[in-house]
Amino acid sequence: MPSFTITLPDIHQGPGFLWYNVQTPTAGARLLVDANGNPIGGSPVPMGASEGAATFHLEAKIEEISIDQETAPVDAVMTAESAYLEVTLKESSLAKIGYTLAHDTYSSGTDTGLPAGAQNYEQITVGGLVAVPRCAVALVSPRRGFSSPGKFMVACLYNAYPHDPFQVGFTRTKEATYKVRFEGLAVLSRAQGDRVAQFYRQT
Repeated sequence: MPSFTITLPDIHQGPGFLWYNVQTPTAGARLLVDANGNPIGGSPVPMGASEGAATFHLEAKIEEISIDQETAPVDAVMTAESAYLEVTLKESSLAKIGYTLAHDTYSSGTDTGLPAGAQNYEQITVGGLVAVPRCAVALVSPRRGFSSPGKFMVACLYNAYPHDPFQVGFTRTKEATYKVRFEGLAVLSRAQGDRVAQFYRQT
């Protein structure tokens, strides 16, 4: 049997917390979090309870270069890349839901036409050409175990927009949930290799 070292603290298991509108880290810096994993700086909004795994996705599209004189590719070049965060959220605050839409207008107020005691409301409306909102978003997950208290794994998209359509279902037997995806855009003022996202852990 092979002899190798197993580092148990490196086996990560923990919930992911999605944050909207965090402060974009400057070049060479990380998105800072406090001892509880709360992002520092900006105007971060916690997106609340989620269901299942929260996913951070990085992908490079690689095209192989072939020549007629060889049966196998002779080189490879990156032609595109993508980075996104996906999570299924549970909280029904329309203010939070509004952050996950690219074309909504959020409002709240009081409508005296509604029944007494239930006249306050919040509302999302859509329709018409609007600017797509963009901001930095982050996924923070606490490292487990006594060896890593107060340490986190952190993923951050520097300039993200809400990508997927909003869809929610209502049923007596299960909580209402909705899937969210934030897609990362390149920040052209940053250096090559650091324009879309970062992923780090505290050790």
